[in-house]
Amino acid sequence: MKFGLMSYDYTTNIGNEVQSIAARRFLPKIDYYIEHEKLERFDEGSDVKMIMNAWYLDCDKAWPPSENIDPLLISMHFTTRTDARRDAVLTDESKEFFQKHGPVGCRDHHTVNFLNENGIDAFYTGCLTLTLDSGAKKIDSDEHEYIVLSVDNPNEILPFLKQKTDTEIYVIYQDLIPSFKKAYPKTMPKSIYTLSSFYNHEEKFFMAENLLRIYENAKCVITDRMHCALPSLALKTPVLMINNDVMRERFDGISELLHEATFEDYSKNYSKIFDINNPPENPKDYLKIRKDLIKRCEKFTGCVNDSCYTDISYKELLDKNSLILSRNAFETRKYIKDIVKNYRKDLFDLKNTKRKYDNQKEAVERLNKKVKDQQNAIDELNRKIADHEKTIKQMESSNSWKITKPIRKLKNRK
Repeated sequence: MKFGLMSYDYTTNIGNEVQSIAARRFLPKIDYYIEHEKLERFDEGSDVKMIMNAWYLDCDKAWPPSENIDPLLISMHFTTRTDARRDAVLTDESKEFFQKHGPVGCRDHHTVNFLNENGIDAFYTGCLTLTLDSGAKKIDSDEHEYIVLSVDNPNEILPFLKQKTDTEIYVIYQDLIPSFKKAYPKTMPKSIYTLSSFYNHEEKFFMAENLLRIYENAKCVITDRMHCALPSLALKTPVLMINNDVMRERFDGISELLHEATFEDYSKNYSKIFDINNPPENPKDYLKIRKDLIKRCEKFTGCVNDSCYTDISYKELLDKNSLILSRNAFETRKYIKDIVKNYRKDLFDLKNTKRKYDNQKEAVERLNKKVKDQQNAIDELNRKIADHEKTIKQMESSNSWKITKPIRKLKNRK
């Protein structure tokens, strides 16, 4: 029997690798790493068992998956924010896939409702990251206490927290620095290129593991990221979810498992909601969901490992960190150079465009002047014509014109 694990070569958000680490706990081995946005292309094996949790989908062309994949559809979220992505899930081919491998276990109630409303059998399972467990591989930190802040915009929250505690606060980001290397050369639009990571999947899984270690050993975690909040909950670290109202459909059925508040409410009711010096225990409602997820995954693969972490020696840890740091330094320099190079090119193109615009503007102004001169000439002719017509009318109304009228008629006859 062969087993596959989802990889994410196309993106820099290692929250995706955290999702796969949760699935990895239930695999006896990994025969294939299957790229999330190339699911439809997989042809290296047949009946490859893979736990298909997490987000779907960024590339509508990647759905439905290859027939060579034998999936467990669990903890899935389907975005409905664009017509192309929504329509890809509702094609006849996609519905046949769901009918063959369903029912669909969904991470949130929004996805359950979306699928059921479109004739696809679905039910709520919660997120697979709730099954994360360090087990016997737990490493207790000997360092001083620290608090983790992982939010998209820490500039407002960080000063507030610093006023409340002397404990060191680490600001953690799940997104890595991207480079201009193309994971999909000539096949994806230019705007997607900046999502391509210069790390391979092995390095990204390693960094995701270390990120989980950081969450696990923190005194508490403040976050607005789902893949920080739920792992912290599973690893028994007190966590507060900051509700920022961004893509809230993803949290339907998830946020109620956590301590949650908007930053405005938190700042007004700090001690009642979540005191970072004496953080409250997490709610326990997730444990039933966790137990059910473990049962379903173990039944599918026949395996459940005691820990979500891999075995790695201290020497390997140093070697990997050194490699990643050196690659990071090199690639970051290259990244900055490419940024500057592209900026200069864009600036050059902008100057050329402005020069062309200025030239066209001058040409238009010259034409407008000619039109204005011609209009003035026409106005002058019209004025002269009006004067002549006025003179003629004055002549025709004079007595001399009337007296000489018979003479003019006689002359005209001759």
